[in-house]
Amino acid sequence: MSNTRMMNEWFGRVVDGLNAVGSLLIFAMMVLVCADVASRSLLNQPIYGVTELMSLSIVVIVFLQMASTLRHRRMAKADIFIEKFITTSPVAGHVLSAVYSLGGILASALIVYGTYPLWAQAWHANEYIGVQGLLTVPTWPVKTVILIGGSATGIQYLIDALQDLASASDHYKERKGG
Repeated sequence: MSNTRMMNEWFGRVVDGLNAVGSLLIFAMMVLVCADVASRSLLNQPIYGVTELMSLSIVVIVFLQMASTLRHRRMAKADIFIEKFITTSPVAGHVLSAVYSLGGILASALIVYGTYPLWAQAWHANEYIGVQGLLTVPTWPVKTVILIGGSATGIQYLIDALQDLASASDHYKERKGG
């Protein structure tokens, strides 16, 4: 097995692991919301911080699951157009798909670039959300997940772009007879 293929499989396990953590977090959110509803109904007492935890968790879940979603071809894009284009003109279709992936790399890079200063500020200033004395949650772990998820998504877009360019090259060589 080639090193490239082994690295791709290893990376796939990492992003699928991040996806699994996101799924567990969805389950934990469900349990917490149900517990909050039960506590409000039965004890007339809410669980403090549920709103804050939910708002942070949604962001975390998106960034934990984004690279895996892309890897398994579940990310929204103009598939109808691109797939038909790949069928009718494989070289141009794969090049177009690679250009789409390059746009994804750029978007991921901008997310990471824009988040890093916010992460550093949250880390050094010990930023938190919530009400002091009831529940406070630091914001740097969420920003860390954004950095990790944004980077993983950018890497997956790069893998997709390279695969599309390799497919375009193969179809071009096949068409030219060599």
